[in-house]
Amino acid sequence: MKDLLPPAYRLLFQQQDFRLFWTGFALSVIGDAMSHVALTWYVWGTTHSPQALGLLTFFYTGPVVVGGLLAGILLDRFGPRRLMIIDSLLRGAAFGLIPLLHFTGALRIWHIYSIAGVYGGLMMISLAGSPTIIPSLISEDLLPAANALETIAFTLGGVVGPPIACALIGLIGVPNVILADVLPYFAFAALLWRVHGGARKTVRSNGGREPVRLSTAIRLLIGNRILLSTTAMYLSANVGLGMMSVWLPVKVDEMGGQAGIFGAFLGAIAGGEVISSVLAGSLRAGISLGLLIGLAQIASGLSVAGVLLGSQPWIVALSLALLGFFSAPLTIWAQTLRMRIVPPELRGRTFALLRTLMQGGNPVGGLLGGALLPAGGLSGAIALSAALIGLPGAVGLRIRELRQAGGESHP
Repeated sequence: MKDLLPPAYRLLFQQQDFRLFWTGFALSVIGDAMSHVALTWYVWGTTHSPQALGLLTFFYTGPVVVGGLLAGILLDRFGPRRLMIIDSLLRGAAFGLIPLLHFTGALRIWHIYSIAGVYGGLMMISLAGSPTIIPSLISEDLLPAANALETIAFTLGGVVGPPIACALIGLIGVPNVILADVLPYFAFAALLWRVHGGARKTVRSNGGREPVRLSTAIRLLIGNRILLSTTAMYLSANVGLGMMSVWLPVKVDEMGGQAGIFGAFLGAIAGGEVISSVLAGSLRAGISLGLLIGLAQIASGLSVAGVLLGSQPWIVALSLALLGFFSAPLTIWAQTLRMRIVPPELRGRTFALLRTLMQGGNPVGGLLGGALLPAGGLSGAIALSAALIGLPGAVGLRIRELRQAGGESHP
């Protein structure tokens, strides 16, 4: 089985620290995906309200704006390994409250929003912690493959988590599904405990006299057109994807309202993501990474627009699979560029800043979708999502620094 993997992937999995980290990270992502699907279906089934779904998206992702900036400071101060262990234990305990409240008859919608808010506040620890710890576990020549495997972990969670969650919802109910999701968080903490890399390093600038400040990361972002353009492009795309978290369950309801269809649609997105992530991490193209980013983002928007043609579930599933296929490499390519630009002593705060800004689009999109869908209709919400996702790619192609970025990696 190992011989079927591309050489770079085999080299990565031969390194124990990376293997332990990636395994725990993938398990945690599966838990995230199952919990998100279960809670989304619970809120929709309880309220049948687009506004309620928009609020769930807001609480799931909104607190990242505050928690993300704090996460960057803590990652640089205490090290990603230690902080991600604490994060995993806290998230597992928070989600464990849902079945406890259910079994005592006390579970209410506001409890769901509150726990989603805790998750959102902690989310950036793992999102920024991953690109912060990865360079300390491997050699630089393996970064593209490692970034691809990080995305593959996310996409595998999307492939495995939603179908399992939707199947279990009908059998054991949402609270028990959440109870099963607690275990992966604790498993990630246990595996991270065995990782030796990513330990705390006291990072200082100016000859060790002053600590590196968040303002340094902000100046780096503003002064580098590659960092600035990709962050703005992905922020817009995340607004569109945040809207999709509202209109997709409504689309499912229009087609019969079965949890299985919802899970199949999410699985289609993740399936496309897995295929393209494997290819992006193991194949070389003849054009620059920046040019690939612009073209892939345009194609992602066009894929979402294809949902407008979907009167049959298979057409929607195909469009969503294409969305996953074209969107997944965006993170891989951009993260490879960023790791080459950002100095090691700034990685925790810079990656936290970048991902906080980009993730800030999700709650905005959730609220926007919840507000506009009743007024503009389902087709209008889908069309706006497609525009927000795809049009920034065309703008990015006009930025010379981005078009040429990473060309040396693809001879």
